[in-house]
Amino acid sequence: MRALTSGTDVSGARADRRPASRRLGAWAAALAVTALLASPGHAREVSGRFGIGLEQSLAGASGLSIRYFTSDSLAIMATLGVDIAVVDGSVSAGVAGSAGFAFQLARSQHAHLSVGLRAAFGYRSLDAFQIIDPTATASDLHFALEIPLGLEVWLADNFSIGASTGILVNFVPSGGAQLHGSGAGTTAPAGSVGIGLGAGSVSTLSILYYF
Repeated sequence: MRALTSGTDVSGARADRRPASRRLGAWAAALAVTALLASPGHAREVSGRFGIGLEQSLAGASGLSIRYFTSDSLAIMATLGVDIAVVDGSVSAGVAGSAGFAFQLARSQHAHLSVGLRAAFGYRSLDAFQIIDPTATASDLHFALEIPLGLEVWLADNFSIGASTGILVNFVPSGGAQLHGSGAGTTAPAGSVGIGLGAGSVSTLSILYYF
């Protein structure tokens, strides 16, 4: 009778210990995975890397783009595009660009998630502006502020593509828009301030080659 009782007690003790051991094992596995993912060896090292390619900002400034990582966590970036038209022997021109920085919120081997601050501008000479809008009588500097939330995906060690959304504050001059983006905040009329939450569209992309 004592043996039976003793056997029952041992079985019950094992049954009580089994869930606890499983929970401890699950916690240990979770901690191990977390430590592994947080390991610097699993995040792409980009400090000192320089990239060049094509990018369009939330406000619509697009052109030749450069990006430089001052550290693994911070990148500075600039974009410039020049538009030249020759009409009846006269030359008219426009320029658009942006500049700012991005702080990396999360990094892995194949993707970076960042948030930043960027200023964008656009300007066309009156002749160039009248090609777009024949009724235009003035041409003013167009300025915008952007807080982009960007995702950069590395397809290879030297090549990445990216997309962004975020917040746009768009100061449209009284003469009319000089930046022609798409998405929230870009449809404000002349002489107004447009604010876009979740700004950007499928055209706010970047394609960069890194050295």
